Amino acid sequence: MSSSTPDHPSPQVLVRGEAVLQVEPEVADVWVTVRVRARDRQTALERCRAVQDQVAAVAAAAGDAVESVETTSVSVHLEVRDRRAPGEPVASVQTRLTVGRLDAVGDLVVALGRLDDVEVSGPGWRLRPDSPAVERARLEAVHDAVHRARQYATAFGARLTALLEVSDAGMGGGGLRVAGAMTAMARFESSDIQFDLAPPQQEVHGAVEVRFAMSTPDGSLWSAEVNGT
Repeated sequence: MSSSTPDHPSPQVLVRGEAVLQVEPEVADVWVTVRVRARDRQTALERCRAVQDQVAAVAAAAGDAVESVETTSVSVHLEVRDRRAPGEPVASVQTRLTVGRLDAVGDLVVALGRLDDVEVSGPGWRLRPDSPAVERARLEAVHDAVHRARQYATAFGARLTALLEVSDAGMGGGGLRVAGAMTAMARFESSDIQFDLAPPQQEVHGAVEVRFAMSTPDGSLWSAEVNGT
């Protein structure tokens, strides 16, 4: 790289590298809501706990397909449907099941949907936080940035001489497309019901901004046009 002066600083090229990957989802989230109405709070709580135990049993029966069972909310309140009558106690519990074997999601939602006083929504398809796809997107964005910078330098009759700065412009979990939640399902009576679910591809975005120093450009590329005017 040639030496620089205040009048002619060393030329630099700043580029943004990007990458978009289409990958299969790795896990699915299924939300289960137990909602029980009763004549008094004690009965509502007891029935809610009994149904929640059934939900836990279904999750346990799925074995290692269900990686985690997490309670996300609990509610006990009076619900007034007729202002002329006292409210009815309602107890509810919402649980999130994280499913690691995607081929088991359909059977799981059917089994949960057979339970009384249960609503099922999902699945929400996603990647794991430490998914290798995130690193792939990051590295492909870097390769894209280097390729672009070389193209610009070559266009000016120069070459890249040094890496000056790298800035993460955002990548990984951002931009993931997640399937919309299924509508709440009623209780299933038939044992023959099956869901053949098709998980959508997930988009993983990678972006990086990189600044390079480059050698002295070929001034004839623009001086010829200037002299000709």
